[in-house]
Amino acid sequence: MSTIADVAAKAGVSIKTVSKVLNGADTVRPRLKQRITEAMEALDYRPALAARQLASGKSYIVALLMPYADGSYYSRTMLAMSKACARRGYHAIIETLDFDSDFDSNLASAAVLRLSCNPDAIVVAPPFSNNPLLLEKLHNLQVPFARIAANTEGPGIRIPVPGRAAACEMTAHLIAQGHRRIAMLAPPDEHLPADDRRLGYLDALSSAGIPVDERLIVRTNFSFPSGAVAAQALLALADRPTAIFAGNDLTALGAMAKAQDLGYRIPHDLAIAGFDNSADSRLSYPALTTVHQPVEEIVAAAVDAALGRPTAEDEFPFHTVIRGSTGGGELICLDDPAEGMFTGHLR
Repeated sequence: MSTIADVAAKAGVSIKTVSKVLNGADTVRPRLKQRITEAMEALDYRPALAARQLASGKSYIVALLMPYADGSYYSRTMLAMSKACARRGYHAIIETLDFDSDFDSNLASAAVLRLSCNPDAIVVAPPFSNNPLLLEKLHNLQVPFARIAANTEGPGIRIPVPGRAAACEMTAHLIAQGHRRIAMLAPPDEHLPADDRRLGYLDALSSAGIPVDERLIVRTNFSFPSGAVAAQALLALADRPTAIFAGNDLTALGAMAKAQDLGYRIPHDLAIAGFDNSADSRLSYPALTTVHQPVEEIVAAAVDAALGRPTAEDEFPFHTVIRGSTGGGELICLDDPAEGMFTGHLR
């Protein structure tokens, strides 16, 4: 097993310089840092966490605070968190809270927010990034934290995510296809970060001079069943929508399944679009038109911000991905270059 002395010898530097790189010091020149990093990779060097903790007084742990929930977005976020932390010499841990109807009352009654360890920094995932009670509890921990997709004032470093502009672009795509009766499957609460997708939808309607029909805006819990229930109600309207834009892919797929079950052809009778560009969006038939959300870049920026480092991205590359569910040529995805962040090496 390689030691720090082996790394120093291979890189031609002192042990102290290698230690500075391991501890994230900004005083090491970039080329020298690269040489040391290459030496560590060549030797397959893995610094002992306990030794680093003793030497520096830091934990070298970054915690991801997220709801106890499934879904592609959260699995992608966890993978991105692990990757971002590893690249920066830190360990990632996942802290989950049950985001149910009693969440706020349970949080208010708790004296302090208890985590499983003492991290050096915390990354807060939606929907927690806008919750004022939770932000107050985190502030009291006196640990730096970054808030993904935060659109409210408060403690912590906000990592803004341009979901509103991306949703506006997707709605504009549906309008360009000739649709005027476009439904929106929105998140359950207007105070959640993802509600900016509803606002983007409204922006696009306004720009096109299309009046808003409140009956076409349905709150869901961003789940597959809630998408199916919403679609059934919308398609029962006498003046039903000809297109549905869902705030996430899972809800869009639920709407698509119900529409097809009722005999509607996608996209001939009803166009459907989602948001996230999850792996699931490529498994439906027809393949789901969606908004690509660069989860890996967003999480990496949040980790850097929480650790007090310069963030790599000022703006994140959201873009629409046009597939068969809105009339694009791609009815089935057999070889999508954007198949996933972490699956390419498994082929």
